[in-house]
Amino acid sequence: MNESRGSAADEVGGIMATEPRGARTYTRRNLLRGGGLLMLATATTGCSFFDTSPDTGGAGAAQAADLNAKEAPALAKLVKEGKLPPLAQRLPKNPLVVKPLKEAGKYGGTWASALVGEDDWDWLVFTLMYEPLVRLKPGTNGQKGSDDIIPNVAEFEVKDDGREYVFRLREGLKWSDGQPCTADDMIFAFEDVATYHDLHTTGIYDLFLENGSTTERVKVEKVDERTVRYVYKEPKAGLLFQIATSTFERPGASGFLLPKHYLKQFHKKYNPDADKLAKEQQLEDWTQLFMLKNDVPHNADMPTMHPWKISNAIGSGTAVVAERNPYYWKVDDQGRQLPYFDRFRSEILGDVEVELLKIMNGEIGMQLRNYNTPENKPLVAQNAAKGRYRLFDVQSRLSNTMIIQFNQTVSDEGLRELFRKKDFRIGLSHAINRKQIIDGVYAGQGEPWQGAPSKANALYDADFAKQYTEFDVAKANEYLDKAGLTKKDADGKRLGPDGKPLVIGIMSDTEFPHHVQALEFIKKDWEAVGVGLRVDPVASTLYDERTMGNNPQASVFTCSDFDVITGTGGDHYYVPSNSGSARYAIRWAQWYGSKGKSGDEPPEEVRKQLEAFSAMRTEPDFAKAVEHAKEVVRISKEQFYAIGISSYPNEYGIVSNAIKNVPDAMAAAVVNPGPTMPEQYSF
Repeated sequence: MNESRGSAADEVGGIMATEPRGARTYTRRNLLRGGGLLMLATATTGCSFFDTSPDTGGAGAAQAADLNAKEAPALAKLVKEGKLPPLAQRLPKNPLVVKPLKEAGKYGGTWASALVGEDDWDWLVFTLMYEPLVRLKPGTNGQKGSDDIIPNVAEFEVKDDGREYVFRLREGLKWSDGQPCTADDMIFAFEDVATYHDLHTTGIYDLFLENGSTTERVKVEKVDERTVRYVYKEPKAGLLFQIATSTFERPGASGFLLPKHYLKQFHKKYNPDADKLAKEQQLEDWTQLFMLKNDVPHNADMPTMHPWKISNAIGSGTAVVAERNPYYWKVDDQGRQLPYFDRFRSEILGDVEVELLKIMNGEIGMQLRNYNTPENKPLVAQNAAKGRYRLFDVQSRLSNTMIIQFNQTVSDEGLRELFRKKDFRIGLSHAINRKQIIDGVYAGQGEPWQGAPSKANALYDADFAKQYTEFDVAKANEYLDKAGLTKKDADGKRLGPDGKPLVIGIMSDTEFPHHVQALEFIKKDWEAVGVGLRVDPVASTLYDERTMGNNPQASVFTCSDFDVITGTGGDHYYVPSNSGSARYAIRWAQWYGSKGKSGDEPPEEVRKQLEAFSAMRTEPDFAKAVEHAKEVVRISKEQFYAIGISSYPNEYGIVSNAIKNVPDAMAAAVVNPGPTMPEQYSF
């Protein structure tokens, strides 16, 4: 859900890493025998890091020759054999120049990583597929406005105070199959995919719509063979930020640039037999076929702009494999074509425990997903020397480990009235022993914190972060009494609006097992002040369905940091802008999203907050946008929508000691490690 120190292998959280004599390589069985991940102290590995790592035995002249080569040896061989055009014909006239972080790399080797299940393909998005039209500058997260955005596939201009955006593709740019990439590919992506009705029957993403409209599309024009212009009636202040931070689920590159020459064969507009093709593959219609084909992680035939082109897709074996793209359009500062690695391989694993074992056994090259929870950090750090890897810091995009959101628009009238009482939420907040949760669930990392911006955020407010976090049973009882919960049964249980002992059902997503652990602590705390709690863990799909149906009494989730530049889906933990995530006010968010056509109209102060939010996200002047953001956060603090537990510790990743050009720290970006230019990683 996203966001530099000395050597983390030496000391993390006050626990020193040691290397015992006779230690053995981990297996899942001996890990579990140890009584769980946190109880295992040290590990070792006897395996080589990569079986595909390049031979460095020659060194000297051979290594110098490699560093002088302008392309990978395997590609040079294909050119010599006449199977591939010369490099000059494969690169655009103005390739993007990437300066390696530390030093020029040597061609060769495989980046070994892992997926946890076939649904974990976000990792592919952030490693292989981060090639939007414009991108985040390395070391930034987009929170300084346009200063954080740099050209990528296209050069760009912003005109008329953010009403007009001009994107110019690099001259001679080619897809991974060697076909030209032109403005027609951008027009196709917009007209025939991103806004094509049959592919979006429930509505179009607001990035492609005029502000405040659910149907009026932005005007998109082809200027010449390489240039496309987006023209909005009002400023679309967050457009570049949203392109640069897009993931596969959101429009991103797929919403702005797609290979028309390949995809049109599956599109009914261009192929009258598209439905027939779909039925031949046991699909209902062409739209299903098109979506399957327009899916890089699952379709190895899809031409891309990525540094490595998938050759073995999800569903075709036990690993996703990608080989270097011979038409990749970036070079290092010596004019050598990137990427340095020959290939990328991500093994599909059964669970996080196996991923953790592979990391500690030195079988993973670079990874920052799934295993890297706060509670696992001491274990990962202690075994860095044995696994021959180092840890790097990743500033978290999350501000809280878990927030409790009471649904103030729940259908039950009695509960709705109770949940809207701020005193009720304050009382239950004071009843929580946060230190106990931090120590017991999060390995002592973090501090008591509300659903407020982090210390690293421009909107950080110390009072907001700490309000009502004091563990004080007397205060908790005082506020619960003020909320009207004064009647109790013979056992001291407070009676709810229906006259029965109050037991609140809290829905939890099974994707976050630590939330269930935290709720068990909270259950005891609340029982001490007469309020019952029932934990309801459900799978992510059901979690989302119940949310959209306005069903849960309360729910828990992590809390993201505050984004000044955002779309309607952003900042929903602070303002009810998105009905899928503002679970403290689902029907207020529906009212906002539908422009008042559905949902429930929120109270005046909340409407005022939503107005400030709308002003923020449409303001082209970043300094002015920040002022609107401050008003949004001020009202969020006053409303106290959700009860927070603890600040989210910085995240972390691991990288082999054999791999260079990976930074020691990464900024809080949802698309990490994409902004760090993985194409320049090397042995």
